[in-house]
Amino acid sequence: MRRMLIVGVLIFAMLGLAAPSTFAQSGSGIAGVVKDTSGAVLPGVTVEASSPALIEKVRTAVTDGSGQYKIVGLVPGVYAVSFTLTGFTTVRRERVELTASFTATVNADLRVGSLQETITVTGETPTVDVQNVVQQRVMTRDIISAVPAGMRSAAQLAVLIPGVTTNNQDVGGTAFSASAIAIHGSRLQEQTQLYDGMNYNNGQGRGGNFIAIVTNDATVSEISLETSGLSAESETSGVRTNLIPRDGGNTFKGLFIGSFANHDLQSNNLNDDLKATGLTSVTTLNRTYDADPAWGGPIKKDRLWFWGSVRAQASEQSVAGIYYNLTPTGHAYTPDTNRPADSIERNQNESLRLTLQATPRNKITLQHQNASQQRPYYGYSLGQLTNAPEAIYASKSAPMYQSQGGWSSPVTSKLLFEAGVLYNNKDYPTLPQPDNAPNQVAWRDLGSGFSWGNYGNTYGHNASHNFNTRFTASYVTGSHALKAGVTYMHLWAWTSSDVVNDGMTLQLRNASPTQVTVFATPLNFYELLDANWGLFVQDQWTLKRLTVNAGVRFDALRDLVPAQTIGPGPQVPTRNLSFDAVDNVPNWKDATPRLGLSYDLFGSGKTAAKFSFGKYLEGPNPPTYTRPANPAGAIVQSATRTWSDRNGDFVPQADELGALNPSNFGAPNISTRYADDVLVSRGYNWEIAAQVAHELMPRVSLNAGYFRRWFGNFTSNDNLSLGPADFDPYCATAPLDARLPGGGGYAVCGLYDQKRIVTQNTLISKTSNFGTQTEIFNGVDLSVNARLPRGVVASGGASVGRVATNNCFVVDSPQALLNCDVTPPFQPNVKALAIYPLPWWGLQTSATFQSLPGPQITASRSYSSADVSSSLGHNLLNGTANVPLIKPGTLYAERLYQVDFRASKSIKMPRGRVQVNVDLYNAFNASSILAQNTTYGALWLRPTQILQGRLLKFGGQIDF
Repeated sequence: MRRMLIVGVLIFAMLGLAAPSTFAQSGSGIAGVVKDTSGAVLPGVTVEASSPALIEKVRTAVTDGSGQYKIVGLVPGVYAVSFTLTGFTTVRRERVELTASFTATVNADLRVGSLQETITVTGETPTVDVQNVVQQRVMTRDIISAVPAGMRSAAQLAVLIPGVTTNNQDVGGTAFSASAIAIHGSRLQEQTQLYDGMNYNNGQGRGGNFIAIVTNDATVSEISLETSGLSAESETSGVRTNLIPRDGGNTFKGLFIGSFANHDLQSNNLNDDLKATGLTSVTTLNRTYDADPAWGGPIKKDRLWFWGSVRAQASEQSVAGIYYNLTPTGHAYTPDTNRPADSIERNQNESLRLTLQATPRNKITLQHQNASQQRPYYGYSLGQLTNAPEAIYASKSAPMYQSQGGWSSPVTSKLLFEAGVLYNNKDYPTLPQPDNAPNQVAWRDLGSGFSWGNYGNTYGHNASHNFNTRFTASYVTGSHALKAGVTYMHLWAWTSSDVVNDGMTLQLRNASPTQVTVFATPLNFYELLDANWGLFVQDQWTLKRLTVNAGVRFDALRDLVPAQTIGPGPQVPTRNLSFDAVDNVPNWKDATPRLGLSYDLFGSGKTAAKFSFGKYLEGPNPPTYTRPANPAGAIVQSATRTWSDRNGDFVPQADELGALNPSNFGAPNISTRYADDVLVSRGYNWEIAAQVAHELMPRVSLNAGYFRRWFGNFTSNDNLSLGPADFDPYCATAPLDARLPGGGGYAVCGLYDQKRIVTQNTLISKTSNFGTQTEIFNGVDLSVNARLPRGVVASGGASVGRVATNNCFVVDSPQALLNCDVTPPFQPNVKALAIYPLPWWGLQTSATFQSLPGPQITASRSYSSADVSSSLGHNLLNGTANVPLIKPGTLYAERLYQVDFRASKSIKMPRGRVQVNVDLYNAFNASSILAQNTTYGALWLRPTQILQGRLLKFGGQIDF
């Protein structure tokens, strides 16, 4: 820890406490070819790109021997590009609109003439990037401000891209803020989250569920969303989001973004079909608001700018089908149907950004964001939708802040240096409800899957730090662009673990006592991603109409567990343990290649055929690998005891409890360990993409592509104390139920019960030692993007794909062969977005459309020994067994259709503009099921989450 802090202080000192600027991190550029009127290329032409978005005003390049030029590392904005050569007229191209992560092709033809003569050329901004292979979409500020998109976060805007999936479906900003996204079979935790080019995940993990701060919309200029063909700068695949922050300018400007809605503005979408499932209420909004003022300008003109903002945002809801408990301390759940359960999230963010042009060739920025987050019923946001309110944990994040710094310098027109550093600190503790007594019992009915009384699992702190830094150097000539860099990340995580009622929870089965669970808490887990180094080289050569993008990346990732001491607990009163540090869990070193080819089919810059092929690495959350190797994690943390409750008082007495299972509960037994090759062999996936991009007409482009992704280096848990011979086969009979395949009544075979209780002795091994495991995505995308005159914007398309999995091999139990080969049907993911300014009264309309597959229908039923003894021949070892009744990938709920609509009125003011918005989310009041109870019983298929009803929301923006 000390070493990390010292390194951080030194880097901050070297960079002058500056932040990585959009100049360095947006990845934008302008490139092209300059010729004379005969078609011959012209070397030595001076090319200048100027824009008010550049604090230094102008960037310059010179064409090479092939007449080509490149200007890289530009800030998104509107540019003028001029071409000058002695003996030729000057040509100037106006209004080139440059977005993040896009290289605009701007060619020029110069004729012999006077230097004093300037020819101004008008033309549409290119819509096809004929040099880069990355598939990306940029949400510019005008789109962010125009479309109905809830909180306007990266995830809520990314879901409007065909093929992007999320774990939270939003209606008007009611979804949980920590939403993760994926595309083309990628995994949610592999999403790369960048703020101004730097990773801003917290130290507990990666992906959208592990954001360190809830960002401030008024600080964001654009959002770049890269979905395929990622360069060697990216360690993982999936969606790569980059929030490009606003800088101040030479003019004082400000804005205020606000919105509000409440229960009176929402329709009830509880229909007869939902009532037939037993649902008596739906998730509804109580109140949501968002207030986000910002202001910025020059501290010193052309030298130092600032931009500051404060945001307060909240979403307060009632949860569908769950009610407060009239008897929270009793052994039965008594719903108070007059008090629906609450799900609440309140966020705040204060941000200040400084931008300094220290010298004509040195730019530095500094940004600090302080945030807070309160989630009184946090578990509902995470999908714990079979818990009464008193059985849901609460959370209040503190501390929660982020500081960012960096430097960029175009040393010459060919050489560019960039550096950046980021540090954040967050703790999001999970705690029982504050009104619960410490010894209040946590109950769970295994038959219905419902919990009440108190939170029935571990809770505690989730504290973390993220320190990461980067340095890159770019060398650019007319036809060649080389970029090399180094990145470093250090993540620190501390997780505490405790359980209510002195570490004991009680379980029923269909209202009858069946077992108790005891926990060896309290526990503390310290885990470090000690060093994650990345070295990359990305090269781009343009050879006439072909551009080759070739890169290679080397990553070295090492995790460790610090030394620690663990004291006694209620269920382990004599415990006093000390553990030495554990290093190299894992210690991975990997080289991954990237190759991309982009061919300008007709030499017009309007049609490109693209191919990309690359290997990407697994991005596990730090505890994923450190926890099994953590000696504290090796403690058998929980055990069950059968409970007969002979006197019927629902209070477990010693003579009513069976033996502990496992018997070594609470013992410091190293029961799980890694095979040596796992700790040096990292998971990966390969992606192939073949695409065609074509400009159908000015500002309208068509994109079609095929995508394939496959994963490798899987791991399996092998209990060395068990083998296939230690299991007895049996069958279970599915209940008669018209909702089950064929009406139920069928035999579910391929089930196996363990013959004897054994000590856990697990070796985490490479799956290839047992058989072949596959996970393969295949799919195609078709999309259209248009930015037409008068502010008309339209985009949309369809993505059709599926992930097929196969793991048909046996490690311990032969039951692994049950449902081991899953090939779901191809299902389309359809999205659309449109913005249309009306020709009168300053009115504008916009709408978004989503059509998504419904959730998969599964069923797991708890069987007792009596249910299966005729087939098994003896009682189940643990008394009960969960049996899957439906093969995965065969049944799905109805598709989701969501239409959101906005009408806006703009009023010009003497010094700015006022925009008033009226939003209608879920305009057709759909009641699509998002999640449902999968435990077969009285609550099976009862929706636990549905799309919120039609919501009318008022908002607006003031620019001054």
